Amino acid sequence: MLSVPMRTAASRCLTTTSSGSIRHLRLHLNPVFATCQTRNISSADVFKFTESAATSSELPPLPTPPAPGLSLDEIIASGESVLEELGLWSWWKPSSYFRWALESMHMHLDIPWWLTIVATTITLRALLIGVPVMSQKLVAKQSMYRKEMNEFRDRIDEARKENNQLLQQQILLEQRDFLRSKDIRLGRQFMVMAANGAVFATQFFAIKKMVAVNYPGLSEGGALWFTDLTATDPYYALPFISAATMALVTKVGIEMGTTADQMPPVMRAFMSYGLPVVIFGVSSQFATGLCVYWTASNAVSLIYAAAFKVDAIRNIFGIPPVVPMPKTAVQKSAFSQVLKSYKDNKSIPPSIADLRQRDATSFKKAGRGKPIT
Repeated sequence: MLSVPMRTAASRCLTTTSSGSIRHLRLHLNPVFATCQTRNISSADVFKFTESAATSSELPPLPTPPAPGLSLDEIIASGESVLEELGLWSWWKPSSYFRWALESMHMHLDIPWWLTIVATTITLRALLIGVPVMSQKLVAKQSMYRKEMNEFRDRIDEARKENNQLLQQQILLEQRDFLRSKDIRLGRQFMVMAANGAVFATQFFAIKKMVAVNYPGLSEGGALWFTDLTATDPYYALPFISAATMALVTKVGIEMGTTADQMPPVMRAFMSYGLPVVIFGVSSQFATGLCVYWTASNAVSLIYAAAFKVDAIRNIFGIPPVVPMPKTAVQKSAFSQVLKSYKDNKSIPPSIADLRQRDATSFKKAGRGKPIT
């Protein structure tokens, strides 16, 4: 056991030198004095490392850095697609193929973007000409039996005024059998509407996503007052044109398999007046690229409607002629018919089930109310 003075002397002998060597301490202690003796060990003895080894040719060469990639403008200039770089391509989405068609037409034909949108829309609608042909066949077949359909509608209204549920069901069954006998299937009308909706949604979301990622060239690809296809129309001209052309498309019935005069009053009032207002309010918040597409699509529909009025074209596609409405049958406005229908519904007497429900509700209120003093 070392005494305190000897431990103090030993600790003073522990000194450090430079980072390249380690001092080894050997103590020879006796009762009279303590001495320190050191021995130097270099880092070369421990790690076998010398400065010459660091500069030897045995070290591997530094890796070559990768070459810088091309920019989007350079890729477009080389004629390659940039849809994958912008996240606009998915093999399972129909909108991706429409974007590819837009990009290919813009690159190969070297036309501005607004004209690319119009040309691609016309091409796709021309390829899907079977949809408006089916729609016109449905309109023509329903016009042949317009008188019978109006009679069924009037009978249903009379039964509803009398609140005769059983009679309404009987008239609906008669109407169903009549439509089947004349090969008029309302399911085909829904197929036409679904097909037009699918085509519209594919093109709409394809262009909307390209506008959202600011596809190169769209900001300068407009014309006239809408030079920037990624911005909204400051004059609201394109939204107004889109709403007006949509109202005309609804009136001629080229998209839905039925004309406005064949619709129920409430639906006719909404499609003729409410839908254009909604379209104007919604499209005014969209980029002009979407409004250009919407206007071009409606213009193609109106061209189809005008072309199908020619007897030669109708004969080519096998479309029967449309039977016009009789001149004696003057159709009232949609608003007047909706107002008349509302008044008639208010004057309908309550049914037995309604009376029982009212009695049960009054009985519950009387039982839960405060006693009369």
